[in-house]
Amino acid sequence: MNKNLLLLLTPFVFLGCTQEQSNQDEAKKPQQSTAKIRSFNAPQSPVILTIDGSITQFNKEKSLLLDRDTLMSFQQQEVTTTTLWTDGKSTFSGPLLRDVLNSAGNAGKTISATAINEYTVQIPLADTHKYAVILALKKDGKLLSVREKGPIWVIYPWSSDEELKQDKYYSRSIWQLKKLTLHD
Repeated sequence: MNKNLLLLLTPFVFLGCTQEQSNQDEAKKPQQSTAKIRSFNAPQSPVILTIDGSITQFNKEKSLLLDRDTLMSFQQQEVTTTTLWTDGKSTFSGPLLRDVLNSAGNAGKTISATAINEYTVQIPLADTHKYAVILALKKDGKLLSVREKGPIWVIYPWSSDEELKQDKYYSRSIWQLKKLTLHD
């Protein structure tokens, strides 16, 4: 009797494992942005992010200036993760970096991200397609202040992908972000 039950259940166990593996493989596939190139008006509030370089959309000379309201107008994503700089898990929210760049008409392959203190890191554009990298504007439902690594903090979903738990990804998580420059 037990042998028959085992034989009967075996295909379901394998199907379940295959489906789980399929879901993991799907999560690893590069993701394309669903955001369309759009035109941007001049900011009505203080500018918190400037994008320049290899882009096609401008609202001041050769730059795209964005205020918090404009960034909040993008679809907001939540990433619940631990970081090296916070205690326990936190939920960060903000637009996907790839959506913001796509809307700006990105034509670059590398992002130079600059903080308020002029610290700069290089982020490969491929990261934005492979992972749900967000421009976090909020942490646990509260707007990020400069004191709390805001107004913008680049957040990777570290808790959902072991591959991201490497120094190279942690070093790309620039906080107090003020500028993105796109180049080849």
